[in-house]
Amino acid sequence: MITLHHTGFIVNNIDEYEKKMFFESKVNDVVDTVQNARLALYKNYCESDGYIELIQPLNDNAFTMNSLKKHGNHFNHFCYSVDSIEELKEVVASSRLVEILAPIPAILFDNKKVAFYYGRNRQVIEFLIHN
Repeated sequence: MITLHHTGFIVNNIDEYEKKMFFESKVNDVVDTVQNARLALYKNYCESDGYIELIQPLNDNAFTMNSLKKHGNHFNHFCYSVDSIEELKEVVASSRLVEILAPIPAILFDNKKVAFYYGRNRQVIEFLIHN
């Protein structure tokens, strides 16, 4: 079953952005050496299970650094949970998504795999794979 997991924002400084952000609680805050970024996850103030992710690129090798330089602090992606790689493949095929980054371990999510795609409107879509 596909569900919305979180909304991701690229920011230049998590600590500064967090001071002005509306959220219930911080769930996790890590440095991801694969993505060359500091990542923080927050519980939303609402009746959903949705989260907010902040992504702070740490250097020019970060996947998100060019986007930060071009746009400053901004919305970057929606992330959807999928139960399996098979379910992900079905969604990708039916929606004709274009792969950006194959499944990689995500330290922010206990090393579960994540994969990144472009939708047909060039919107970034992330998938968190549970199995």
